[in-house]
Amino acid sequence: MNESSASRLDHLKDRPRTGVPIWWVAPLLAGFICLAVVAHVAGHGTSLDHAVLGWMIHQRRPWLTTIAIAITTVGSPMSVELLAAVAAVLLWWRFRSPVPSAIVVVTVAVAAASAALLKDVVGAHRPARTFQLGLETSPSFPSGHATCTLALLGILAVVLSRGRSPISRRALAACVVVLTAAVALSRLYLGVHWLLDVVGGALLGGAVVLIGSLAPQPVTGVGAHHRPQREPRSAAVAAE
Repeated sequence: MNESSASRLDHLKDRPRTGVPIWWVAPLLAGFICLAVVAHVAGHGTSLDHAVLGWMIHQRRPWLTTIAIAITTVGSPMSVELLAAVAAVLLWWRFRSPVPSAIVVVTVAVAAASAALLKDVVGAHRPARTFQLGLETSPSFPSGHATCTLALLGILAVVLSRGRSPISRRALAACVVVLTAAVALSRLYLGVHWLLDVVGGALLGGAVVLIGSLAPQPVTGVGAHHRPQREPRSAAVAAE
């Protein structure tokens, strides 16, 4: 294979796979809209939401409360935006390109802005203050913590998984699921969100990540090391 053919193959490898993201964005957004309608109509949570809240209240322990507060603090929109800025700097240094950094920052910003706007649109109420272990007064649906956490972790997984092995991609996906679930559970445990809120936030965050994954990115991992190398200038001059 000559150098021009290898270069064309590398260019195609850098292009994002658009099939899966395009197909999955629609059902995620459809599911989110359905939950938003339910949250708006219910106003103060469904019977399932109240059952989950009651179960969470019965599980409360001082040590669990400490852990939940720590997790929910790290997963707050403000903390996530700060972490996104730090990640953007590290990605710029790693790839020597601003593109991955811009993708992460824009994805998280869109997720945070969408969640904040849709809270006012849906207008659902949070659980009663007597159940909250930490006062929250803004509208409930969707959970900004769940939305922003999944947006950050998801788009980082997308950026870092390009060109890596299937095992590495599965490991990154598992980390995204586990950490997002931990943040969502902390919100339920603290009594500041309904189950509808965190599921809706996850759907919204997932849709934003899939849209962000459509942006072209550099290849990382094993595949990134097989690009054709330019012949050193001194060697080219000597050959002439």
